[in-house]
Amino acid sequence: MPQRSVLGPVLYLLYTSDLPKLENSIVATFADDTAMLALSSSNEESTGKLQTTINQIQKWTKKWHIQLNESKSVHINFTNRRFENIPVTINSQKVPYANTAKYSNLGMTLDAKLQWKAHLTKKREKQGLRYKKKKMYWLIGRNSSLSLHNKLLLYKQILKPFWTYGIQIWGCTKQSNINIIQRFQNKVLGSIVSAPWYIRNNYLHRGLDVDVVSSEIQRFAQKHEERLHHQENVEAIKLLDNMGIVRRIQRKKHFELV
Repeated sequence: MPQRSVLGPVLYLLYTSDLPKLENSIVATFADDTAMLALSSSNEESTGKLQTTINQIQKWTKKWHIQLNESKSVHINFTNRRFENIPVTINSQKVPYANTAKYSNLGMTLDAKLQWKAHLTKKREKQGLRYKKKKMYWLIGRNSSLSLHNKLLLYKQILKPFWTYGIQIWGCTKQSNINIIQRFQNKVLGSIVSAPWYIRNNYLHRGLDVDVVSSEIQRFAQKHEERLHHQENVEAIKLLDNMGIVRRIQRKKHFELV
C-alpha cells in the first residue's frame, strides 16, 4: 500500500492482530512502534519477564516475515532504586540501554524516574521551541509590523500547541521543570510587545490575557477529566479509578492536577 493510504492502517491492524500477549507483561502498540513492559519488585525478575516476551515476539516476527530493528530499540528501567543493568537481546543482539526513551509516534520522551525533565528540555532545545521561535521571529519579534492581535494569534496557534501536547501527563512534574516552559513563554510575550527588561512577567500575562503555564496545566487536566467521563473506551475509563494508589514519594498524581 502507498504511504499514508486510508486502507494501510486497517490492513496493518489485521496483519498484527495475533501479536503474542503474555500474562506477565504488557505489549502496547501505536502504529509500527511496539513497547513491551514487565513489572516486578526486583530488576532481575522484571528483566526475565521482559526477555521472555521479547523471545515470543521474535518468534512471531520470523513466522510472518517482519524484520525488527535492534539498533533503534531501547531498553530502560523505570525505577527510583539503584541497580545494575541486566541486558536484554533481540535476535542475539544486545539492546542498547538508555536513561531516556522517546516514544516517537507519541512524541513523548520518558526518563527512568518519570520526572519529565528530559521531555521538557527536548521541547525547548534543538528542533524544539527555540528553533521554531527563531524561524518565526520576523513575524512575532520586536521589529515585526504585525498587529498585537496577530502576533498573539500566531503564538497561540503555532508555538503554544507544541508545548501543551501531552500536558495532561507531564503536568505532574515539579515546578522547576514547569519553569522551563514558563521562561520560554515569558520571552515570547516580551518580544511580542517589545517590553523593556524591567517589565514584570505577571504584568505581561495580565495585559495580554495569557495564562501562566501552571494555569494551563490545570485547565487542560480538567478538560481531559471531563472527556474521560463521556468515554466509551474501557481502558480510558480506568484512568478515572484512583482507588488504591500507593504514594511512595511526594509527587503530584494526574488526577490531582484539576
